[in-house]
Amino acid sequence: MKWLFYIVAIALTYSCVPSRFVKPLAHKEHAVSASFGGALTNIPGVSIIPIPNTSIGYGYGLKPKTTVYGSWYSTAAIFGVFQMDAGFTQSIWTDTLKNMGISVSPSVNFMVDVFEKNARVWPQLDANYFFDYRTIKSKDKNGDEKLKTNNFYIGFTNWFELQNLRAHGETQKTRLLFCPQIGHTFERNKWNFSLEVKFLTPYASNKDIVVDYISPFGNRGGLGTYFGFTYKL
Repeated sequence: MKWLFYIVAIALTYSCVPSRFVKPLAHKEHAVSASFGGALTNIPGVSIIPIPNTSIGYGYGLKPKTTVYGSWYSTAAIFGVFQMDAGFTQSIWTDTLKNMGISVSPSVNFMVDVFEKNARVWPQLDANYFFDYRTIKSKDKNGDEKLKTNNFYIGFTNWFELQNLRAHGETQKTRLLFCPQIGHTFERNKWNFSLEVKFLTPYASNKDIVVDYISPFGNRGGLGTYFGFTYKL
């Protein structure tokens, strides 16, 4: 439990999550979503596992190219931290066939410790390029159209650190948390399922910290894996 507490505490400070809505929802469409995963971590005597960050969210197609969303972090709540984010996804370019495009997602991530009453705010900016590489149309037994689309996306997440001091009164030297990402989504009529890999601050040292992060860059950064699903109402 001590190791689990340390891991979750650090995860809450840099709790990157998968991209919320890479492609905007249809106009006036509602959706609920959930995600699970985090940085791959070596837990002594256990295994290499992703930090178990979980979140539950909601999205709404405010305009044909704009989706607003908000999420609540359920893992954080277990440890007495209220955390949520809110933002929107804006399509800024699509090709004429609408099977590829670019979107940006500015948001704000807010966290407060319900016991210590400490609060933090992080502005966040995501950008993604997506490509639909396979679409299959068919009919179900009732004659209704069924649509299956596979797409991949690549992009990055930016967290901006506003605090001047780190833990224990240390000077804050890292103002930007930059995390490239690549993902794949299986789209169905109502359900979307996504897998994402995120390279967590690949330029920052991961030496001499409590958590033993697994990283393809040796003693820098970390590697995050995430699973998410969306149900369209």
